[in-house]
Amino acid sequence: MSQLRCMGLYLFLATVIVVSGVVCSAVSEAAEKEKDASQEVEVPVVEVRDQSIKSTGTGTLHVDQPSPSASRLGLSMREIPASVEIVDQTLLQERGLRTISEAVEGATGVTVGDSPGNPANFSMRGFTNNQLRLLYDGLMIGPASMTSRPRDTWNLERIEILKGPASVLYGEGALGGAINFVTKRPVRSEQVTVDALLSYGTFNTLRAAAGSGGPLRWDNLHYRVDLSYQTSDSFSGVQRTPYTYWNMTSALLYDATSRLNFELSFDVSHDRSVPYWGTPLVLRSFAGASAVPDVVTTRDGRTIDARILRQNFNVVDANMSSTTYWAKLKANWQPTDTIQIRNQGYYYWAGRDWQNAETYQFNPGTLLIDRDRFFVQHDQYILGDRLEMQVNEPIFSHKNRFVVGVDFSHLHLNRPSFFSGGDSVDPLALPSGSFGPIVSAEQRSTITTTAIFAENQFHVTDALKLVGGMRFDHIDLNRKLFNNAGVFNTAASFERDFQPVTWRVGAVYDLLPTLTLYGHYATAADPVGTNIFIVRAAENFDLATGAQWEVGLKQSLWNNRAEWTVAYFDIFRKNILTQTTLTTAENAGRQTSKGFELSAAVRPTDAWRIQGNMTFLSAEFEDFAEQTGGNLVSHAGNRPPNVPQTVANLWSQYRVPFVMPFDLGASFRYVGPRFADNANTVRLHSYTTADVWVTIPYKQFALTIRGRNLADKTYALWADPFYPSQVLLGAPRTMEVMLTARF
Repeated sequence: MSQLRCMGLYLFLATVIVVSGVVCSAVSEAAEKEKDASQEVEVPVVEVRDQSIKSTGTGTLHVDQPSPSASRLGLSMREIPASVEIVDQTLLQERGLRTISEAVEGATGVTVGDSPGNPANFSMRGFTNNQLRLLYDGLMIGPASMTSRPRDTWNLERIEILKGPASVLYGEGALGGAINFVTKRPVRSEQVTVDALLSYGTFNTLRAAAGSGGPLRWDNLHYRVDLSYQTSDSFSGVQRTPYTYWNMTSALLYDATSRLNFELSFDVSHDRSVPYWGTPLVLRSFAGASAVPDVVTTRDGRTIDARILRQNFNVVDANMSSTTYWAKLKANWQPTDTIQIRNQGYYYWAGRDWQNAETYQFNPGTLLIDRDRFFVQHDQYILGDRLEMQVNEPIFSHKNRFVVGVDFSHLHLNRPSFFSGGDSVDPLALPSGSFGPIVSAEQRSTITTTAIFAENQFHVTDALKLVGGMRFDHIDLNRKLFNNAGVFNTAASFERDFQPVTWRVGAVYDLLPTLTLYGHYATAADPVGTNIFIVRAAENFDLATGAQWEVGLKQSLWNNRAEWTVAYFDIFRKNILTQTTLTTAENAGRQTSKGFELSAAVRPTDAWRIQGNMTFLSAEFEDFAEQTGGNLVSHAGNRPPNVPQTVANLWSQYRVPFVMPFDLGASFRYVGPRFADNANTVRLHSYTTADVWVTIPYKQFALTIRGRNLADKTYALWADPFYPSQVLLGAPRTMEVMLTARF
């Protein structure tokens, strides 16, 4: 372990030395080349990652736009042999997508769950939570189920969604795909711009945001700063669930020369809420005439009771909150026309708190709701650096792009926690009771990761391109556990190294100039247990592994007024942790998923835009068992929780040519039946929701009136398998008025 830490420190210092040398040489070069003070600085060559992507709103799939999240080579989405989607800021505002959960939900085949234990988590291609890698400006902060937080979309430039294994880019924990939240950063412009937003809606939901960007005193220095604030009396229409969160993102972009630039950014975010952990399922005999139909079906006759439909059963002093700070320094240097060197160093700190009654079990003997108590805190920091070099040089007259790099991170997490049985409350009375005394135990995780990666695109012909990549990770995990008295727990603590190697190969062939056929095979690795942060000695196994093959088509036609993509994929995950006896667990389980994804966008006229997507999916456990009620239960053939077989979305917007033109928009979402647990004993019914809006633009302003879930559909949005006796309900019908401005 000490050798690995020394190696990591060496790589980090080496990176700093290399960048320092780059700076010195570049500044020296700049001094020689820019003696003429009257000559303006130009920056036509150096690529600044994460710049804004031009959008035409609803009606584009961005197939010819680059996707840095899916490839470090600067390839367009058409050139990447994989399924990639982009949701940019224009779409975020047009569709009224206030949070990252709402924004990702519309992607092809994606469903979302905002369970307080793991807010802003998703299901995609049959895999959920920690099998999907959540990224922030392309960087990892840990397993999604423990590190993701609710966030306003105002501060984002775009969201990029890569479907299927992404471990070759981002290491362990990316079997089902990766979702990258890209923050607004400075862009080179000649004038300062100011953007603002103010909205108010049902449940006293207030949202305010402002941002500005442009040049500072010198032409070679640009800035961007954005502030957002959101507060409400209710989450999803549930009583006693107020929340507040705000976010500040800021950055400076400095062009030292025409070939060298730096970007320094600093971001702060905070959220706090009284969380809603779900609505408990009660016996149908207890609910009587108040039973809500067409929401949940269970094998033992439990149902949703209308009398407690929007009730929060948490304790009165419940809390879920977090604060994060993130500083990053990027350097981009292009010593020649064909070589680029990029470096990014960063420091991240987060404090997170939970203090709740989380599980609500209806007791048929007492007709009360039995509640527990769970307290946990996170004190997490990450120090990391990524250095990469790209070479765009032909090989035997064939175009070729090549990237090689080193990725280093040192992560430390302190996690004091406390769990106990709690109390029982009358389901028909307002819940009361405080959390009570806390005597916590502590868990400490230290994870040092050093990775080497490479990626290449080779043009066999102008129409045929081969794309490949590989990544080697050395993960040093140290887990220390202490009991309530602070005594070191030797039996549960352990230290281990993991060394996964992941890779992908693919081909892209242009059948026509605007019709592209692609295919790939990609591998991945992820933790065998819950996640790498909390794996214990009893789960000290090798990482689970998986792979996917995928084929698809991407096309733009009708003078780029229409675009469509289709993909077929087949994924497996093996060596997952499964019970082989009542006392023995082994990494021998297997899970599979296969399906079709279709997305399309069209502009029939300049005034009318339509976009939609649909997914058909078959996912199941092939070999998986767990202990339930003292018995060993096999789940072979069952569908994983929160995985629907069909998901579909449709959006349409039309510019009405009135005296003062205005936009009419509508969206529809269908989610098929899902299961709440591994045993498939609780079935969540399918649901369809519809939203409509009207937007009136006037000079620099736009006024939008929006209605969500117009039919006031009651539906189960998500179910956390750790809480099988309750489900999370979607929001009822809501209204919102929003004003935006740009100067």
